[in-house]
Order: sequence, then C-alpha cells, then structure tokens
Amino acid sequence: MAQNRVSWVDIAKALALILVIAVHSIPRNFYSSILTGFVMPAFFILYGVTHNADKHRENLTGYIYNRFRSLMIPYVILSFVMILMYTLLYPQIDFGFTPLDTLFWFFYGNGPMGRISHLWFLRTMFFAIILFSLVDKYLNNKPEILRFPLILGLPAIGVFLKTATGVELVPWGLDAVLISLSFIMIGNEIRKFAHTSPWTVDPIFDGITVFLSLIFFLLLSISNGFVNIGESLYGLSIYTYLLTGLLGTYCLGIISYHLSNRSSLLTKVAQRWNRFGQEIYELHPLIIEANYQFLGGLVVLNVITYYPGILLFLVNFFAAMVVTYFASSRIISKSSILRLAFLGWSSTKHVPTKIEEIPTQSILEERQEILEENAILE
Repeated sequence: MAQNRVSWVDIAKALALILVIAVHSIPRNFYSSILTGFVMPAFFILYGVTHNADKHRENLTGYIYNRFRSLMIPYVILSFVMILMYTLLYPQIDFGFTPLDTLFWFFYGNGPMGRISHLWFLRTMFFAIILFSLVDKYLNNKPEILRFPLILGLPAIGVFLKTATGVELVPWGLDAVLISLSFIMIGNEIRKFAHTSPWTVDPIFDGITVFLSLIFFLLLSISNGFVNIGESLYGLSIYTYLLTGLLGTYCLGIISYHLSNRSSLLTKVAQRWNRFGQEIYELHPLIIEANYQFLGGLVVLNVITYYPGILLFLVNFFAAMVVTYFASSRIISKSSILRLAFLGWSSTKHVPTKIEEIPTQSILEERQEILEENAILE
C-alpha cells in the first residue's frame, strides 16, 4: 500500500505535466478549454495532498526560505534571460511591445498583455505557499467550519481584486494566488482525511464514479470555456472552474492509481520524468515558441483540412517533451550554474529540509515525502 500511495502521485504529476505541454502546444480552442479546466488545479491540489504541514510547521521560516530559492530564484533568473533573448531578437521577432516594456511588466509582477510567461506558476505557487503556511498555522487545529468558508471565499476575493481595481492584470497576479490557495487548501483537507492514500474504493465503483465525473467535467468545462488564472481569465464562473478542477483531479488520481497497479515500468518512467519536472516545465515553451517562429508558416503543416495545425501540434508536443527531458537530464543537471537558474540550487545534493531533524524510526517515509514535495512538479 505504501508503494501504491507513492506511485499514484508520481503518475498523476507526470500526466498533469504532459497535459500542460499539450495545452501549450495548441491554439486556444475547444480542446484547450477542456484541458485548462483542471490541469493547473491538479498541481495545486496534489501539492496540498503531499504537503506535510505538521513537519514544516515546526520550522516555517526555513521552509519558506527553501521555497523562495526553489521558486523565486528561477522565476527571476529565467525572466531576465527571456527579456535578454527578446532584446537580442527584437525587432526581427516582435510580439507587439518593446524590450523596455517587458522590463516594466516584470516589476509590475504580471504581463505583458497577451504574452504572459508560463513562469507565472512559480511566482503564484510561492505566494500561495506563504499564505497557506499562515492559514495553516492559525487554523490547523480549528474546526473545519472555519476553513471551508475561506476555501470557498478565496476565489471570489481573487476575482473581486480584478473587478475592483479595474485592471486587466492584477499586480503580481494576486488574484491567481488566492484562487491557487483555495486549491492547495482543498488538497490539504484531503490529506487530513486520507493522507496520501489512493482515492479508490473498488474497480467497479471507481469506474462508475470516473465515468460520471468525466461527463460532468466535460459539460462544465465546455460551458465555462478557456481558463488561465495566470492571465486573469476565469471562464464564465470561477466556481465552475473550482468544480472542474476538483472533478478533473479526482479522475486523474483514480486513473493514475490503476495505472500504477498495472505497470511498475510506467511508475518508474513517471518517477524519472518527474525528477526533471520543474526544468521541463520551465523550458518547454521555448521549444514550442521556436517551432512556431520557424515552422508555423509552412503550408505542409496544414495539409490536413479536417483539423488544420495537427501536424504542428504533434511537432510541438513531442519535441517539447523529448528535447526538454534530454536537456534537463543531460545538460542542466550537470551544470551548477544551470541548476541554480532552473532549480534555485547549484548543488545536486540539496534537499530542502533538515534530514537530521527527522526521527530515526520514520526516516524512510519522511525521505519519500521530501521527494514528493521537493520540486513543485516532481
């Protein structure tokens, strides 16, 4: 059971990252609207599920410091690298704003309009973790009735920030932070109830609930439309997004558990993939953007009239996965400078927690929890 408990999380995170790459590989359409209904909430919920609040509560300052290094150092370094690349390529490549504009948007903490970097996730996760740590510190031992209104109210407050300020993009994406915090708290409530045990009952029951959940998920996602909280796009209703995030993550968790039961090889592949998950996430849009710039105008990539662009999607999708995996495992992992840029730590031996503080009798279980939480996408 312990191995299955770990394996289903491994596979769920690996599948979620693959689906993120798929979303970034296609234009905004019917299919991306479905995928965006749950793929980012899955990361926040799974983070809440794997987060050992009891342990980190004892050393909150150290935990936040580790997360700052793991998230904000890559966010800052990679943001400036992207600004530098755009400066060197401008005006041959022109996204409708100058390199100086990108510097303004960096200090604004959001934007530019229509070209928001995927790095918003790192920034949003860090601030959501800080708020979650504070909420957990003061409400952990309080009745659930005090936490549930907060879970339900946070998304509305996030949307209100955009409405009240009258801006298209809230500074530092605080709306996305509050929405993400709601998902993290949901995941941690699940942990309080079931720890990291699989969400299964038996194969027949699982099959029925997944089938019904998928139907409701599809209906709600299609009606809600494309969602990207990093761009302050909430769909028709933020609460519909809350439901699709829950339903989609539930289905992902159940499917992942049964896949882990049927294939130990698949689990090993997922674990290997997740080992470089953060680097893959940070790097894959560069590959996709390069494909669009150099291959997007080729007529041969639109010869299939039933779904124009399918060939470019396949090129984007598989190139992004293969190139970023090998770049992460063979290049980034071997360079202390690149590890600092992509992971916030130059040492390969770093684990962001104090192993020596862990009780001897539970060290193996705690090491596994560390590995589950270590990288955001790992």
